[in-house]
Amino acid sequence: MKRLTRTESGLTAREYKTLMSLATPMKIQDFLDSVPMNHEKKGDTHLSPRRVLQEKKAHCIEGALLAAAALWLHGEPPIIMNLSARMNKGDVDHVVTLYKRGGRWGAISKTNHATIRFRDPVYRTPRELALSYFHEWFMNETGE
Repeated sequence: MKRLTRTESGLTAREYKTLMSLATPMKIQDFLDSVPMNHEKKGDTHLSPRRVLQEKKAHCIEGALLAAAALWLHGEPPIIMNLSARMNKGDVDHVVTLYKRGGRWGAISKTNHATIRFRDPVYRTPRELALSYFHEWFMNETGE
């Protein structure tokens, strides 16, 4: 894939500059870590990358879309993965952005939960990466 110009991206100069400054998965992760969590106090949101930059808050899918947009601008495939938790009522899905380095998969993640964050690119397949989250996934309220 080729790197996108500002005109091709449809972003403002400021938005483009911000996303272009996020040139590596770690820089993207550091940026997402600096953005406060969107707790959706006024109801469900699905903020676009542009709105995340404007409102300076994000939850997991909003962060995943921003990370995917940053990778896409840099000429990488924008791939997101939904990790579904469908075992019990009240389970919550988590969305991450995948990236590949040296033939191995890693993940960028927006969350306030330390255990389901960033993954270094050490996984052979996206499935193997997804399984790395399994043993750390639990409900805060019950500990299940």
